Amino acid sequence: MRLKKNNVDFRYYPPKAKVVIKSPYKGDKDIVRMDKATMSLLKVKKGDVVEITASFWSPWGSSVTAIVDELMEDEYGIIRLSENKLREGNFKVGDAVIIRKINERKQG
Repeated sequence: MRLKKNNVDFRYYPPKAKVVIKSPYKGDKDIVRMDKATMSLLKVKKGDVVEITASFWSPWGSSVTAIVDELMEDEYGIIRLSENKLREGNFKVGDAVIIRKINERKQG
């Protein structure tokens, strides 16, 4: 039985979300911006580390890690991945990717 809610697959812990990459904000480096609803579903906060992986139908099949930050607009189901992480993972704007939490932010 598959338990899914808003593109998050709860068969796995931590949960995963399938989202689409939109163009990055200028000046961002090593971060991924996502909306508050997706952050809540994935149980991530600003500063946490997530893994972004190409979905199974993508020709690249690669992954990167990035630090979470909030989107400046309210668009659900998209992320804005910094330009250096787009290059590192061979992703392009419009790619569907899977995102999951891998580490909480460091305190101190």
